[in-house]
Amino acid sequence: MNVLNVPDVERELTRVASHAIHPAARAWIISVPRNYLISRIDQKDLLSNFRVYNWTKPGLDMPRAVDLPEWAVDALKRGDTLHWFDPIQVRRRPFWQVLEHIVNWFNSWPATDTRLPRLTRINMQTAMNASAVWIGNISKNLWDFVKDKPPVIRAYEDGYHWVRLVTNLHFERESKLMNHCVGNGSYYTMYRRGDMEYFSLRDRHNNPHCTVECSVVRNTRIVRQCKGNSNRKAAPCYQRFIRRFFNDMGWDISGDENNID
Repeated sequence: MNVLNVPDVERELTRVASHAIHPAARAWIISVPRNYLISRIDQKDLLSNFRVYNWTKPGLDMPRAVDLPEWAVDALKRGDTLHWFDPIQVRRRPFWQVLEHIVNWFNSWPATDTRLPRLTRINMQTAMNASAVWIGNISKNLWDFVKDKPPVIRAYEDGYHWVRLVTNLHFERESKLMNHCVGNGSYYTMYRRGDMEYFSLRDRHNNPHCTVECSVVRNTRIVRQCKGNSNRKAAPCYQRFIRRFFNDMGWDISGDENNID
């Protein structure tokens, strides 16, 4: 496709690429969508992003026929169509919204993701399809993708570790993923008052597997609740990390010892 103002396309792509975390993702955004827009664009994206150049009556933002570069003049002589990329309010158009979804999808990858060095192998259509699936998954359960960063209290083998819940986000995420009520606001209020403290057993992927409530009395902690998902007893595979944690901390477990092996 003959595009008169390719620099405008590249400028918009550079703007989008600036939101990418990984250098490989920034390079992909500047190159792969550019090739798509200029040479492989489908009809709906063509109509929403480009206008046909009319050399007899060009738009106010377009060059006059006498100012066209030589290659464009030759294209007109051959009967080819020239296109003008419209750089105004591009973020309202579906293609650029999808491109921002792709950026967010790339940003969700860890720096160690083995796909990053091979990112140039992903074509535009594959990226659009994969990011749409990713967005759909987020819509179903946003909290799987929200990564809280509570302070780590104890770390054990296989990536398991205990954290302390200290912000409202920590409490809300724990509640959503563990399917219990620690995020309803009252528990966070008790924590803020200093009456209770709350801890979570996490795996290497930051997924919770046990939530603990401790009362605080004169620097003494007593375990009041030790709950797995849906307020059930935590699964046997997590019990070794639960009891070790309480032993290491020297806490009284009499408040909920039936849920602790």
